[in-house]
Amino acid sequence: MSFLRLTASAAWLSIAVFEGVAAADAPEPALVTAVPAMREVALVGFTRALAEAPLVAETDGRVQALFADIGDRIDESGRFVQLDTTFLQLDLEEIDVQEERLRSQIEYDQREVTRFRELVRQNSASASQLDTLEQSLRDNSHALRALDVKRRMLEERLARATISAPVGWSVTARSVELGQWVRGGETVGRAADFSTLLVPFALTPEQFSALEQTRSDLALEVLDVGDTADDAVRARIHRVNPGFDPETRKIAVELALTEALEPARGGLRVRLRLRLPEATGAVSLPPSALDSSYEESWVIRESGERVSALTLGPDALNPDLIRVTAPGLKPGDRVRVGGSR
Repeated sequence: MSFLRLTASAAWLSIAVFEGVAAADAPEPALVTAVPAMREVALVGFTRALAEAPLVAETDGRVQALFADIGDRIDESGRFVQLDTTFLQLDLEEIDVQEERLRSQIEYDQREVTRFRELVRQNSASASQLDTLEQSLRDNSHALRALDVKRRMLEERLARATISAPVGWSVTARSVELGQWVRGGETVGRAADFSTLLVPFALTPEQFSALEQTRSDLALEVLDVGDTADDAVRARIHRVNPGFDPETRKIAVELALTEALEPARGGLRVRLRLRLPEATGAVSLPPSALDSSYEESWVIRESGERVSALTLGPDALNPDLIRVTAPGLKPGDRVRVGGSR
């Protein structure tokens, strides 16, 4: 009887040792990490100028010359419209005459003051006569300085009779013709800077977050420019409006193209593509991470827990993966793949 018990114990010990060796030799299960199932959002925007400004007449006058029309670029002179300056030039000529007369009178007064000072010193003239001459000299000197101020005012008006615009900007509007009378403060045209093109977008917080993640690799697809249609051009975030629009509840963002387009103008369509996580909370896994039987599918977590799963179809952005939703399964979780269950 003792011999039988000893034999049975030895058999059980042999089985336990064999199972332990088998478990130790078993390979570690292959694992994959669940990643967020992504969807792509395409937004279309339209280019516009980096800056735009009205061209305003600063003085009254009649249009004498036009230097640029709609679509033209302002040349190195910076001139857009020239107003007639005939009367300003005549006023300047009149001032020249008055200044010449006053300078002559001042020279005469200075000589007279010098002469009368000597006569007063010799008691040959009264001090009151000297005072009168000195006062006349001061009055004429003040009048000459007043004429100088008037001259500078006329020269400034003469300069402002040329309605200018920033060099290199393009004219986008013109509301005057030759011979037309304009008044000071009247807008006679508009010009815009197309050296850099901006594209405004209104983004949800989720879309804005995705945009910031691609800040260093931001590109837009051009849809309207001849041979470059559907080509990608580099861009950067130019400006983000910190204000809040209660109607749209979106963030106003302006993107600036860092590559030149020809023709550089407003209204060109460009497409912004953003990758966003699916609102369903689904994850993407390789097909080998799913097991199925009849109409049931499941995945096995790293711990060995079996979880029922629902397949939503292939990942549109990565055809090698499938979209899966399962209770408690989230991005970053690790699951076993086939052959390592």
